Amino acid sequence: MARGAALPPDRRLPVPQGGRTVVAKGPRTVHLGRMRRSRRTGTWQLLCAAFAASAVLYGAIVGGQIEQLFNAAVTGAERAVVAMGFGVKRVMVEGQKNATDAAITTALAAGPETLMLAFDTDAAKERLEAVPWIRHAQVMRLLPSTLQVVIEERDPYAMWQNKGQTFVVDDEGVVLAPALPQAFPELPLVVGEGAAKHAAELYEILAPYTDLKNRMLAALRVGDRRWTLKLRTGTEIMLPDGNVEMALDSLEKLQADRGVFERDIAAIDMRLLDRITLRMRETTAAAADEVAPASAPTSATGAVKKPDGRT
Repeated sequence: MARGAALPPDRRLPVPQGGRTVVAKGPRTVHLGRMRRSRRTGTWQLLCAAFAASAVLYGAIVGGQIEQLFNAAVTGAERAVVAMGFGVKRVMVEGQKNATDAAITTALAAGPETLMLAFDTDAAKERLEAVPWIRHAQVMRLLPSTLQVVIEERDPYAMWQNKGQTFVVDDEGVVLAPALPQAFPELPLVVGEGAAKHAAELYEILAPYTDLKNRMLAALRVGDRRWTLKLRTGTEIMLPDGNVEMALDSLEKLQADRGVFERDIAAIDMRLLDRITLRMRETTAAAADEVAPASAPTSATGAVKKPDGRT
């Protein structure tokens, strides 16, 4: 039989003794083209199904459904953990003097439903330090259910009056709170634009001059470059914009020699380095005109010699 020739359609093969007859059928024709098309069809179906699933997933993500499902699952888990006793039940605060409970509670943003393990202490620290009274803050978790807050407050330094409003400020000029009547009666009063920022600098210079400080009612910032000191008697001391210590030394000597603080003087002008000008009150000058002889010169102002002898 030639190689590759087909077998006869019904050729009987030799049957083993005691066996049964087996009929060899002709070769089966396999249509390869049809099988290839079948495989391609299956591949396209898989691709279409994958695309459809991706589209559905994308739509769910864009529509927020996945996020909602995830958040719902997380919220459920958090509630379960909170129910186990890991919610915020207690807040301990150290270092609080002037900051209000409401300001601290709002900045913490923690409550009974807040999960301790998920609470962001760094973010809470930033929020606390945004409260004007609080300079530094530290927040710690004490499991299972306590937050410990340690704060360092800013110290009130002066009362600052500007544009009809009064505030409590610290030594850096930071506004801490609106000033309440009689809340800080011991604090000095500074007035004007820039006064809060430069108050600590002024009072550091004034520290050795206790008699002058005790007589002061307020310090007025003029043009954000120099100070005028207002005494309780109403006398104004106009300081220069430089060499303030030298001017105060001259003023101290003038008080020791002539008692200018007790006299009826409206203003002591020290803005010029080579002289001190005293301006008397109008009523005092008028009284002097009435009493003095016609030949005696009178004036509401007068130049006083500096300690070096100049006038």
